[in-house]
Amino acid sequence: MGSVIHRSRFSKEVKLKLGIFAAYFVAALVFFYFGFQPATRPEDVYAEEASQASATLSLDNTAESLPVKTIKKQGKELEVPEQIVGAYSTHENKTLLIGHSSTAFSNLKDLQLGDKVTYNGKEYTITDIVEKQKQDISMKEILKAEEIDTLVLMTCAGEPVNGTNDYTHRLIVTAN
Repeated sequence: MGSVIHRSRFSKEVKLKLGIFAAYFVAALVFFYFGFQPATRPEDVYAEEASQASATLSLDNTAESLPVKTIKKQGKELEVPEQIVGAYSTHENKTLLIGHSSTAFSNLKDLQLGDKVTYNGKEYTITDIVEKQKQDISMKEILKAEEIDTLVLMTCAGEPVNGTNDYTHRLIVTAN
C-alpha cells in the first residue's frame, strides 16, 4: 500500500507570507483601536483636578460653580489645568484666573461689562474686557499689585496657531 501525499494549494513560502500578513493585520487593528483611545477621559481629568480645588468661581452667565486650584509656574509658563480654572497670584490684592476656552472658560466670551463674578465667596464687577494679540501681553502688567481686590480672567481667543494647541489672541476680563 502506498502512502498518501497531501498537497496544499499553497507552498510553504506562500503560507509563511500569509501568516506574516495576518499577524501584521491583526497587530494594526489592535494598534488603531487602542492607539486612538484617549489616555484618560475628560471626566476623569475633571474629577482629578476638581479634587485639588481650593476655591470656586461663578460667572453671571453660567449657573455652575467652577472649581479653582492654585497653580505654579513651570519655568516661564503657568501650568494651566485642562478642565478647571487655575489661580495664580504674586500680590495680595491681585489674582489671575486662567482656563482653557474649550473647557472651563468656554463662556467667558459671553460676559459683559457690569456682570458679576464671584470668586471664593467675594463678589466682583467686570470693569474691562479686552482681546489682545498674545505677543502684546505683558504678564508683568497683568500681575502687578493693585490698590483694591482685582481679578483678571484670561483665556485663549482669536485663531488657532497651526500645528499647536495655542491661539493668536487672549481674552482678558478684569473685575474689581
